[in-house]
Amino acid sequence: MQQHGLAGYEVLRALRDYGFRGRLYPVHESGRPVCGIPGHRTIAELPAATDLIVVAAGGGQATDAVREAGRCGIAGAVVLGVADTQENRELEQVARDYRISLVGPGSFGVFNTDPRVRLDATLSRARPPRGGLALACQSSAVGVALLEHVTRNGCGVASFVSVGDGRDLGDAGSIAYWYHDAHTRAVALFPDTPGDPQRLAAAVEPLSQRKPVLVVGGTGPDSIIAGSMEADSGIIHTSSLDEVTDAARMLVSQPLPAGNRLGIVGNAGALTAVAANTALAHGFVMPSGVGADVDIEAGAAEIAAAVDTVAGTGQVDMVLALVVGTRANCPAAIMTALAHTLDRRPGLTAAVVLAGSPDDIHRVGIRDIPVYRQQDRAIRALAHTHRYAIWRRSSAHDNLRRLRAGRP
Repeated sequence: MQQHGLAGYEVLRALRDYGFRGRLYPVHESGRPVCGIPGHRTIAELPAATDLIVVAAGGGQATDAVREAGRCGIAGAVVLGVADTQENRELEQVARDYRISLVGPGSFGVFNTDPRVRLDATLSRARPPRGGLALACQSSAVGVALLEHVTRNGCGVASFVSVGDGRDLGDAGSIAYWYHDAHTRAVALFPDTPGDPQRLAAAVEPLSQRKPVLVVGGTGPDSIIAGSMEADSGIIHTSSLDEVTDAARMLVSQPLPAGNRLGIVGNAGALTAVAANTALAHGFVMPSGVGADVDIEAGAAEIAAAVDTVAGTGQVDMVLALVVGTRANCPAAIMTALAHTLDRRPGLTAAVVLAGSPDDIHRVGIRDIPVYRQQDRAIRALAHTHRYAIWRRSSAHDNLRRLRAGRP
C-alpha cells in the first residue's frame, strides 16, 4: 500500500490528486499514513461512516475486506485484481449476504466527473474531461484503452465503471443510476464477450426510451443477430471506439432531428460533393437548392452567413458545416463565427467538419456542437442520431397506444 506502483497506493493517490470531495481512509496492515493521509489498520477503526471501499488486496483478503465492510454498514465495494473462480464466488456471496453493491472482482475501477464528487478510483493515467457520456466495460484492458481514447478525442464523460471480467453490463443498479442521473445524457457499453443479447436488450430498453444507449460489437454473424435484437430495443450498435464516441458526441450535445433532411455548407467544392454522396448513401435527403458552396478563400463571416441561410430555410432538419483550413483563411475565426451562428438555433441538429488545420478543436459553441476531422465520420454520427430519433418516436407512439388500450 505504501509503495509507488502498487495498486492500492496508486488508486489512493489518484483519488487525492483528482480532488475527491469526501474523506479518504487508507486501510492496511501497519496503519501508517499513505500519501500524507492518516492510515488505519482495520475498517472497523474508521472514525466516520463510509460509503465505499476500494479493495486492492488479492484473493481471500478481498473477501475478508468486503465482509468487514458489510459488518460496518458500508454499502458499496470496488474490487480490483482477479481471484480464482472459487474465491470470486465467495466474494459475491458475501456481497449478497450484506447487500453490498459490488463492482468487480477484476475491475479497473470507477470514475465520476460530477464536481460534487470528483472520484477517480482507477489506475488510468488518462482523465477525460467532464461531459454527458457514461461508460461501462468489463475488462481492465478495455478500460485502459477506453479512457485514453475518450480523453484524446475530447469526448466528455460523466462516469466510468469497469465491472470486471465476465460481469454483467446490464446490471439493474447501474441502469437505474444512469436512468436517474441528471449528468448522464447517453450510455456506452463495451462488452468483452457477446453474452446474451436478448437479456441485455430487455434490461436496457427502458433506459433507451429516455437516453441513448450505444454498444460496441463485432461484425460476424452472431454480432449481426445481436445487433438486430439491440436495434429493436433502441440500442445503437457500433463496431469501433471511433464510431461509438463519434456518435456519442452527437447524441450527448445535439437535439434529435425531426427528419432526414440535411443541408451541407462547405468551402471546398469537391469535398462537399463527396460528403453529399456519403450522406445519400446513409439515407439522407438534401433539398434541392438548399446547400451552399462558398469560395475556399471565404472568410469567417461569409461562411457563417451561408450556414445561417441554409439553417433558416426551414427545409432542413440537420446542418453540416464542412470547413477546409488553408493559409488564406483562419480556421479558429471560422469556428468562432459558426458557434455564434449555430448557437442561435438551439433546436437544429448540427455538426462541423474541420480539415486541413492543426487546431485541436473538438467542439464549438455553448451547446458543444461536435467538430470532426473527416466528413464521413460526421455523417455516420448524424445517421446514428437520426435512426435513434426514429426509434424514440416509434417507441413513444407504441407506449401511448398501449396506455390508451389499457395494456401494460
